[in-house]
Amino acid sequence: MIVKNFSKLTQIFARLRYVRGGNANTNDYSIRVQNNWKVISQESRSLYSVHRRQQEEEYRQRSSSRSSPIPHPSLLFTAAFSFNFLGGSSNDKDQEETPETKLVNTIKRSIICIQNDQYDKAEQMLHLALRMAQDMQSSKGITYVFDLMANLAMEREQFKKAEKLFVDVMRRLMSDGHTEDSPKILHISSKIAHMSQLQGELEKSFQGFTWTLDRLGKLVKSMPEDTDILELYGLTKNWFGQLLMKQGKYDEAKNLFKEALDILVSVYGTLNDASVTILNNISVAYVNLENYAEAKETLLHALAVAKELKDATQEGIIQANLGLVYLREGLLKEAENFCKLAWKTGRSHENADAIEQAEYCLNEIKSSMKG
Repeated sequence: MIVKNFSKLTQIFARLRYVRGGNANTNDYSIRVQNNWKVISQESRSLYSVHRRQQEEEYRQRSSSRSSPIPHPSLLFTAAFSFNFLGGSSNDKDQEETPETKLVNTIKRSIICIQNDQYDKAEQMLHLALRMAQDMQSSKGITYVFDLMANLAMEREQFKKAEKLFVDVMRRLMSDGHTEDSPKILHISSKIAHMSQLQGELEKSFQGFTWTLDRLGKLVKSMPEDTDILELYGLTKNWFGQLLMKQGKYDEAKNLFKEALDILVSVYGTLNDASVTILNNISVAYVNLENYAEAKETLLHALAVAKELKDATQEGIIQANLGLVYLREGLLKEAENFCKLAWKTGRSHENADAIEQAEYCLNEIKSSMKG
């Protein structure tokens, strides 16, 4: 009998879906009961866009007084970090449409398609944008479109395609004078390392994260107030922690998760989805270290943050995860209470993820009682 993957919580906060199934299940942090593993085909999502809500709110606040919208920030996390190609565009109807504004508007339409999960249409629009940029001989435009294509491929779990596109982007950036220590290069390097992990290429992933974090650490020391670099540093530490969990290095992973949490809290404050996600990761590490008291304390902290955020999805899944910790300890009554509470939370908010986690927890409790 196996308790369901604790990293289920990370499914709720981001759009990037990992490949289903065995080798690609990056968050394989299942809690063991009676020394067996349950194989679960599930979606696991990264922290890549976990800050979406906060970014969207900041975007709305920044753009409320503008007549010309800018690209959706949560969808352009990598591209916006790497490039500033769209910043000066305008949608003024009286303005004469130039080849550049046509390109910008085509890119914007592709972004809207991505936001609406219309990935095929988005890809068609990006190919059109690429041809337009090539016709204009716009080097920055070509690089920007390649970057968006790479992120779209990553979003669609087309990891080999995404890696090839990201490598092309890095080559173009380096031909423009960027070095290996450029934040733009390191951002892409972190993503390639993460995708390697998702595909089971653990040694390649380990080397990539080690190389990237070494250089990011130096950048943070030289630019400690740069929030983009700090965010990337925290993101990369969290991803590296996931790899270490997969390798069974739970104590090292726990420390990395804690470092990632401290960094992202310094950027976004205590109340943000990233905190809940990483707190959940920390609790999983504690469970694997058989430190159940710390696991429960960490999940209770995550639950308090989720309640402050008024996010019933997170709240319900954390409640189920607390039930799983109690089950691991053999405290069946406490486990049942939390799992029933999670089920009620999921039903009242019509959230399938919370219901699924709660039902799994309740089924495991029944199995434990029979056994």
